[in-house]
Amino acid sequence: MTRADPDWTDVGDDGDGELVAPTFAPRRSRRPALQEAKGGVPPIRTRKQLPNKAGLSLLLTHPIILRDLPSNADARPSQSELTRLHRTLTQRDLVILQCLYDYRYLNTLQVKELFFPSLRSCQMRLQYLKELGLIYSWKVIETPGVKRRHSMLLISARGARVLADWHGDDQRAYIERSHAVRDHCWHAVHDLEANQVFVALVMQSRQRRAEGLLHWYSEEHVRADRGEMAREFKWPVPAPDGSGVYLKSGGRILFDLEWDRATESLARLRQKINAYVGYYKHFRTAKQRHVLFVLPSDDREDNVHYTIWQRRPNSHSDYCCSFWTTTVHRLHWWGPFGAIWGSVNIRAVDPPPYGITNVQERARLNQMEPMDTNEGVISDCIGKPGWWERRPGGAQEW
Repeated sequence: MTRADPDWTDVGDDGDGELVAPTFAPRRSRRPALQEAKGGVPPIRTRKQLPNKAGLSLLLTHPIILRDLPSNADARPSQSELTRLHRTLTQRDLVILQCLYDYRYLNTLQVKELFFPSLRSCQMRLQYLKELGLIYSWKVIETPGVKRRHSMLLISARGARVLADWHGDDQRAYIERSHAVRDHCWHAVHDLEANQVFVALVMQSRQRRAEGLLHWYSEEHVRADRGEMAREFKWPVPAPDGSGVYLKSGGRILFDLEWDRATESLARLRQKINAYVGYYKHFRTAKQRHVLFVLPSDDREDNVHYTIWQRRPNSHSDYCCSFWTTTVHRLHWWGPFGAIWGSVNIRAVDPPPYGITNVQERARLNQMEPMDTNEGVISDCIGKPGWWERRPGGAQEW
């Protein structure tokens, strides 16, 4: 039994489907969010409302993860077993395994939003994958009391072998990564929270005919992709909690996500900002590279605004990425497409005054400046009907 990090609340029970009111923000800010002053603020959801309402998060407050390690999940399948498994598994099953491998931790409701029309059909298929020993499904309860939350899912060593065999890759790296995710899950709550931002993007863009999330890159993928170039030219390497490409008619919006839980010092935050500034200053399209910070409170957002302004480029001629900030409270109520993203003016001579996060000029994610190129097909974006059939490499690859 593992006690996970605090500040995480889920919105359902995958045993009987009972729903409870969510609490996206771990704590309320001392100042109310700007949108609270507006009329028509939706009340907290009741049990009769659906769990996939745009903007809701699946955060837990005081979770306890009940680790279950069945022996067949670590068993090495023979070649005949691998052949039989490949005949049994569907394309969707394999892409689910790919997503668990890429993003480390997802819960039942997140997988449902990505792949299934209903929670029940999702639970039945995940149970089948668990019986085959391809995934771990760990129960999550919340205290005080014993409240069931959606189970946390991760790929097993057996599932990693099947995935590697499907791609024709060496199995050792896949197995080592699956063991690391299984044995070192101290940051599972953080990963689930960051992953939920991308799931919310999928949820809100599903009905948009001309828009969609084209790519969702994991932290490991981004670090490896940028690390080779950075080592060659001796650049700093920013490692966000995830990176995405949002496709719309005007082009592609490229963004990095930083999910901040106020557990890092401002000195560590300055190092991260320096890495972004130092890396993107080598790109003429740096302004179209958006770095999104999600903060736990308005006070923290003020501090991050000032820190970003301090670490801005020394010269006005230097290229620099675009920094945006919001809070978990705003993200909870309005979702990633709400007018919640505040831009940091890195060219300002004077520092931002305290309370700058209460300004009314906030943008929507799909209003951020895109790249001119428009590669990709909307129907192949994540969350569109049958998207996994056209994306055998998962959400990271075409």
